[in-house]
Amino acid sequence: TKSNAHPETVIQFEKREPMNIYYKTAATARGGRSGNTSLDSGTFSIDTVLPGAGKEGLTPEELFSLGYAACFDNAMKEAAKFKEIELGDDWRTQVAVGLGNSDDNKRLRFDIDITAFLPGMDQETADRLVATTHKLCPFSNSMGENINVRLNAKTSAD
Repeated sequence: TKSNAHPETVIQFEKREPMNIYYKTAATARGGRSGNTSLDSGTFSIDTVLPGAGKEGLTPEELFSLGYAACFDNAMKEAAKFKEIELGDDWRTQVAVGLGNSDDNKRLRFDIDITAFLPGMDQETADRLVATTHKLCPFSNSMGENINVRLNAKTSAD
């Protein structure tokens, strides 16, 4: 029989429409920022570290920036195809994730800069493509309004 000594608690912050889930993954952390995080599938494991700890491993912010960059880059490819925009050969996406205190200094929050490098594209088209991509990217759609996200499009080769 199941004990009711510690019933499972589910907290739902905001009621939303049910989703049709296409993909779901899970990871388990042990030891927080000074521990290890692994995909439950067993296909990936990484030691996690505090920023500036000088130890081997990645911070959660680095892991987040890797995922966000890959997701945004793929969404940009799809947005370009939909809008019939030629991306060229050397396009790429950089996502910089900062961690800092909120305005009230009571909570930590992310601060994000997304830069799409689109060499040879005219600036107006690049800006529109990045704005459209931001609307399509699942990471961007999950950010909410309390996180600063700045979008940049660079069209020069540097």
